Amino acid sequence: MIDRPIRRHRASEPPSMRRRGAHRTARWSRTTAAVAAAAIALATLSATPAHAATVQEVAVSQGGYSAGAYKTASVVADGAVGGSTCRILQGGTVVVPSCTLLDRGATWGKRVYVVDFTSFATVGTGYTLEVGGVASPPFDIATNVWEGYTDEMTAFYRLQRAGVASEDVYPDGYSSIAPSEKIFHGAGHLDDAASADGTEHYDLTGGWYDAGDYGKYAGNQWVGGQIAITYLRHGDTPAVAFDGDDNGVPDLVDEAVFGSEYLIRFAEEFDGALYDIKGSGGFQHPDKHTDNIVGTADDRRISGLGVGGSAKAAGTLAATARAIAFAIDNGHLDPSVVTEYEGIAALAESTALTYYDYAVANQSGPIGSYSTRAGIANSLLYAQVQLHLLTGETAYRSAAETTIAGSSFTVLSSTNYWDMGPLSMAELYPVATASGKTNIQRYLKQQLDYVLSSTDDTPYGVVDQFKNFGVNEPHASYMADTLRYYELFGDQRALRAVLKGMYWMMGNNPWNTSWVSGVGRDSVRFLHTRLDEEAQSQTGTGVVLPGALVSGPNATDPLDPTSGMPWYEDRPVWQDSGQQWRYNEYSISIQAGFLYSIFGLTAVGDAPSSTGTPPVALTVTSPLPGDYVTGDVTVFAQSGSSLTNHAIGPNWTPMTSSGGVSTGTFNVDALAPFTTARVDVRGTMASGAYSYSSTHYRVAPPLPTPSTPLLYDGFGKDGVFGMQGYTWVNWYNNHAGVGSVTNVTEDGRTAAKFFQNPATAMSQAKFQPWHHSIDARGYGFLSLTMKSPSPNNRVRIDVTDGVHNYKLSGNTPVAVPNAWTDYDFDLTAFPDLDLSKLKIVLWLQQTADTDGTLFVDDVELTNKASGTAPTLMGTGFSPSSASATTPVTFTTTYTDADGQAPHVVQLVVDGVIKTMTAVSASDTNVIDGKAYAVTLTLPRGPHTYSVRTTDTTSGVVSTTPVAGPTIP
Repeated sequence: MIDRPIRRHRASEPPSMRRRGAHRTARWSRTTAAVAAAAIALATLSATPAHAATVQEVAVSQGGYSAGAYKTASVVADGAVGGSTCRILQGGTVVVPSCTLLDRGATWGKRVYVVDFTSFATVGTGYTLEVGGVASPPFDIATNVWEGYTDEMTAFYRLQRAGVASEDVYPDGYSSIAPSEKIFHGAGHLDDAASADGTEHYDLTGGWYDAGDYGKYAGNQWVGGQIAITYLRHGDTPAVAFDGDDNGVPDLVDEAVFGSEYLIRFAEEFDGALYDIKGSGGFQHPDKHTDNIVGTADDRRISGLGVGGSAKAAGTLAATARAIAFAIDNGHLDPSVVTEYEGIAALAESTALTYYDYAVANQSGPIGSYSTRAGIANSLLYAQVQLHLLTGETAYRSAAETTIAGSSFTVLSSTNYWDMGPLSMAELYPVATASGKTNIQRYLKQQLDYVLSSTDDTPYGVVDQFKNFGVNEPHASYMADTLRYYELFGDQRALRAVLKGMYWMMGNNPWNTSWVSGVGRDSVRFLHTRLDEEAQSQTGTGVVLPGALVSGPNATDPLDPTSGMPWYEDRPVWQDSGQQWRYNEYSISIQAGFLYSIFGLTAVGDAPSSTGTPPVALTVTSPLPGDYVTGDVTVFAQSGSSLTNHAIGPNWTPMTSSGGVSTGTFNVDALAPFTTARVDVRGTMASGAYSYSSTHYRVAPPLPTPSTPLLYDGFGKDGVFGMQGYTWVNWYNNHAGVGSVTNVTEDGRTAAKFFQNPATAMSQAKFQPWHHSIDARGYGFLSLTMKSPSPNNRVRIDVTDGVHNYKLSGNTPVAVPNAWTDYDFDLTAFPDLDLSKLKIVLWLQQTADTDGTLFVDDVELTNKASGTAPTLMGTGFSPSSASATTPVTFTTTYTDADGQAPHVVQLVVDGVIKTMTAVSASDTNVIDGKAYAVTLTLPRGPHTYSVRTTDTTSGVVSTTPVAGPTIP
């Protein structure tokens, strides 16, 4: 280790460095000559030979296919593979000797082909699709493949039940996919729950654990109604009305009643008010989280009043009462339990009215967790519809239709707890008034247009809504809504979209992963759940929770903001304990839409589906997913002449259209570096319906200069790590003791409070920003502002790239004074350190067995000013005119009087950043000018460009934006 000095005061630029600019004009003639030489060099560049394309993945629905249904798979390659052998095998036997690859172009940087093998309808197991010698995971073809997964859907909710032992509600062999033995647990949280101040106790046991963290939330109580509605819509299909535990009650009714009993218990305590009971504890079974004894200090407390949750509870209870009546009327209940369930239905109805009356009387109160975007009126819509269907009272229908009539289709990213409208409207439609039917169908048709035109952005049939929480939650919700549309109006396009969407979740995706636990050979293993007590052990192998659908791919890797878009990896908790929930989380709400689709498709059977007349295609050609952008960004959209009135969301600002290309701009200056975001566009079809498309982009970090430090964490939910909302963690305590870190306000600053309670003077507490790393290339210093009120406290700052570890602050721990002090630690002292993967480690150690506190603010990556700024000259492009398939080469010449090479030279075209590379790798002299170039194809439309650079010790140098080529 190298002992480096600590620099406490950031140096100003020395006068000798500032005077170097006097020599710049003398070099202009040499620079001009260099530009001419670069042009000659460009003319002689030869094209890089094309490599042989490779098939990387053959992806199928690992859940299988129904014999008479539409069947599709995807082939992912790194280039054109037309002509590759395509066939279907069963074991070693070829059953389909040839199939056709349908080229769908590039998606997410890969060439994608679709294989439609609908005509192959032979029931069997163990099939594989082989393309170019690469085989898919195995899949089955069944008479009705969905019927085989209905038991997993109810098994999931049974295993999420709170307050009961798993084995008591999951009979041996209940589901065809068995749960992992290690997720079975005893009855937990039998002491739910105490009042907010802990002085009273309420009997609030039961309900479902929302996800893997054992919380129970007021705003998610619509889920029980979804289960009841699933039975009501499809219970006349025997495969839907099954009674897997042989208790004389259909299992969907069992589950709806279990959820409703929790709500009844809550109403008995609070007369319609509904609260959250949040999760707590580590990766342990729920029976170990508390002592299960009422009145002790570990009783969980209520929090977060949710009037929206009360309204949703009313809807769920009414739907459950309806489901019980349906079961009795259709002879689905054993006669021995009819009287009991009639009583449950009556109590559910009366309690639904209690919740409804409370919600109506308290509409000015907090909407609460899992809030609907249109407010409490939207939550009440769900209750009004279900109460009308239960009681027949027209006042509920009138109230619901009034809300529906005033609803505009503005929600473009919806799960049902954000927008109860589509579910409620589909439920009301059969009994709505004539005008109500018109309004409902118009709204639901708009949603179908959105789903169809959003899922055609890629060949995979997924709703194009990637963000920092997996796409499967909104996607599964949309699939349920789309299936309901098919059930109401018979639009085969809707059924086709649902089938493709289900295949996506079961493996037809570029990761070749089934995100449904236990379904398929390559299904997700490392679910984010505290039921897996080995989740944080490197020897853990994950768990199977039958049928659990995880949230799936994010816009980017939460541990690496520079990763590709979109991103997914089945990463265990021990590798990513802070962020794993963003992509491997499951929940009762994520599952709800998936459950409805499984049961609905079971009832649909082999009904025909078709693409029909698809929405007019709308394609965003720039920016593309993964592009880094800066400043004003131009969106390019193409649709030919079939769409008019193009606009950019979310406010639908009109775009400028010419020659079948529409352009519009948005600005990203207010967004933090590495923010990933989505921009939506839409156009209007001749029918008046909209066609939508989306694209995702990433906000570029500032170029590393002395005046543009990169904030890593300001401890106020700002900075590359800080904006994720996490505190740092105490990973380890050497020689015993404990540590903790909290975000606080200190002297008016948002800061982190690092605390150590040592066991001895040898104790060391290790703190890190979880497993997060940062690309620190171009920066010379790690800078922190710190103070410590503890005289015995000592601090050490380490850095690592996963291979090398260095004591950045030196071998001797630092004594920090009780006054805010700036520290700059020299990163350049460690040339072997890979700054693209920089991880920060902070250690506390006390010189005596006394507590120590350290306050830290503004962890930044910084540079110091020196020398003169570089120049950019001779910037241009060729050829002067081109097509969308003709490469355009942009050139510039970089000159630096101090001989400093550029950190990077970037072309900024329409706000999108492209890295330029040296024309001659052997030219290392930048004093007399060095040429840089980049060659790319541009989408149709008019373009604007500039070039920017920095030498890291002076400010950003940028050319003036000018008009570039217009691509016809």
